[in-house]
Amino acid sequence: MAKAIKQTVTPMWLEIKEFYEQNTKTKAKANNAPRYGTNFPIGGELDKMSSEFVDLMGALTHEFGYECVIEDIHMNLWKERIWSLIENAGLLPEIAWRDDKEKDKKETWYAQNEEEYDYLDEEPTDLDSNKMINIFE
Repeated sequence: MAKAIKQTVTPMWLEIKEFYEQNTKTKAKANNAPRYGTNFPIGGELDKMSSEFVDLMGALTHEFGYECVIEDIHMNLWKERIWSLIENAGLLPEIAWRDDKEKDKKETWYAQNEEEYDYLDEEPTDLDSNKMINIFE
C-alpha cells in the first residue's frame, strides 16, 4: 500500500466537518438526510468545500489506487466520511431511478390486480347513444 504526504487531507476534512457541525440545521436528526438543498445551499460554502475534497480523493485514488492509506487512514474511510457528510447535509439530488421505481410499482400493482380493478370508472360511456337506439325500436 502506498502512503501519501501527511497533513493535507486531515486539516481539510476537519475544516469541512467543523463547518458542517456549526451550521447544520438538523443536529438532532444527523442520520436523517433532509431534502436536496434544504439544509445547506447548493453551490454554497459546504458544497464547494465538499466538492474540493471529493476531487482530492479522486486525484489521490487515481495516483495511489483505491487500497491506499492517506495520513494513516484507509482511503475507503475517507470516502465514507465525505459521502456521509454530503448525504446528511442534503447536498445529494434526488435519485432519478426512484421515480421510475415508483412508476413500476404502480404498473405492477395494476397488472397483478387487473381482475379487481374497476375499469368502468376509467372508461367514459356514452349513455345518450344507447337511448337513441332504443327510441327507434
